Amino acid sequence: MSRITARRRVTRYTLGERTSRREDELTVEEPLEIRVGGRPLAVTMRTPGHDVELAIGLLVS
Repeated sequence: MSRITARRRVTRYTLGERTSRREDELTVEEPLEIRVGGRPLAVTMRTPGHDVELAIGLLVS
């Protein structure tokens, strides 16, 4: 299991059928605070990895 995903027990609900529970692999999200000159600018949720590229893209746009 990597840092980007986590295994969790989930319940599936389908109309007209019984509920089922099983393990599933879910995408993990974490907050990233972007600072400019040491001052906070924004907080965004992202999947871990490529943080520098994400911050640069946000600043350029």
